Parts: sequence; structure tokens; C-alpha cells
Amino acid sequence: MITLMRLLHLTLLGLVLTAHPASAQLSRDCPDCPAMIELPSGAAMATTLVTRDMFSVFAEETQFPEQPDCVLRTDKRFQKTDGANWQNPGFEQAGDHPVVCVTWLDATAYADWLSETTGRLYRLPTWEESVEATAAGSETAFWWGDDFANVCENANVADAAYREIFPEDPRNILECSDGHAHTAPVTAFPANAWGIHDAAGNVWQWTNSCVGGDCSNAIFRGGAWTVPNPKHLRSDGQWADRVRLRNNAIGFRVMRDPD
Repeated sequence: MITLMRLLHLTLLGLVLTAHPASAQLSRDCPDCPAMIELPSGAAMATTLVTRDMFSVFAEETQFPEQPDCVLRTDKRFQKTDGANWQNPGFEQAGDHPVVCVTWLDATAYADWLSETTGRLYRLPTWEESVEATAAGSETAFWWGDDFANVCENANVADAAYREIFPEDPRNILECSDGHAHTAPVTAFPANAWGIHDAAGNVWQWTNSCVGGDCSNAIFRGGAWTVPNPKHLRSDGQWADRVRLRNNAIGFRVMRDPD
């Protein structure tokens, strides 16, 4: 269960852990826009990560430039690889997989384009908003409960399928199997209590929060297909890096502010 110290921390951040409104409805502002669901705050969050298909519409309409490289997962480390990009992330993806190899700047540009296209204000969620939406009113370590043993039923992580692809990874890879060695379709795993898919796992998610006041670095959170460590998959887990980083385990989802 959530500790008193953590509850105090979330309270100070203004994260009110409430039940999801029964009246919450899905909405979509354009045919290629993410499906959004209203949160208790009145803002809306995309029910899924931004997919390759969604990003490709943005890329075509904005003439998004080809990117020179992306950091790819190899057996023992992540390694910058020339020619790798969101269209070539080092493994095969379908259109309903989350887009990866996108920087914080790319993700923000996509949100700005959605705003211009729809006339509504889209952006990346803050760390606090992402944590709140991940927990979805729960007070447990993970959105599905306190038992990490259930992780492969609820999230795409570094599991037995991952180990087959990366046998020399020195970390303690999980022995369960989620059925996906790399990314998975964005609705392949159960949604949390607020209707959010991939609240943890599949790919890390950029947030709109800087690191200690240094906005050349941004927080991303949620864990990914490369992650075996429980602390990164917790509802309050996080990591951070340069806003210009491209990595084949990092993607994003968007928020939409109330009108």
C-alpha cells in the first residue's frame, strides 16, 4: 500500500487520488487524433501512447525532417546508431505500435501541431499529471496493485521474450513473459481504472517537467519494454535525460486542456 510519506508527498504536489468520474467520455478531435478521456481535473489525456500511424500524419503534413540517429538497445547497453529513427527504430513495428526515437522537442512539436489542427490546446503532461493518471485513484505501488509478480499481465517490460533477443544483457531480466520482445500495440495490455493504456511499460513517456530547473533536461516516466526494475514501473517512477535524446524505448502521450 502507499506509504504515509508518499501520500503526503503526492498531497503536497496537489495530486488528489479520486475515483474516475462515471460520466467521463472518450472524444477525438480529428480522425487521426488520439482518443482522449476526461480526467477529474477537467483536462483530458490520450488513452494511448501516440502511435506510428498518428505521428506519420504529423510528419507528412509538417514535412518533418529525417533524423540522423537514434540510441538503440543492444545486448549490453544503449548505443547511438546512425540511420536509426522513428521509421527505423531497430525492430519491426506496426502502425498501432507507439512511435519511438522522438525527442522531447519532437513530441512538443506534435502537440503544437495538434493544437493548430484542432483549435484546442494540446501539450505533454507534467510529471504530476502523469503520476496521477497512472495511479488512477489507487494507493498501491503499481497501478494494478502491490504485487509486482503480476507485471507481465499488465505491462510490456524486459521479460523472457526480451531475453531471447538480448541474451547478454547483464541485468536481472524478468522470467515471466508478456509476449512482446520489443514494443507492443498500444491497446495490447489492460487499461487502468481511468481508461489509460500503457500507464506503465511499453515505452517511456516524455513529460513537460524539467529536471531541477534545468530545462535542457526533461523527465520521462512509466518504464518500457527494456525495463526489468520495479522502481521504474511504479506509479511514481521516473527517469530523465536531455530533451534532444532519441531512444528506441522512449515515446509520449498528450494532454488536452479544458476549453
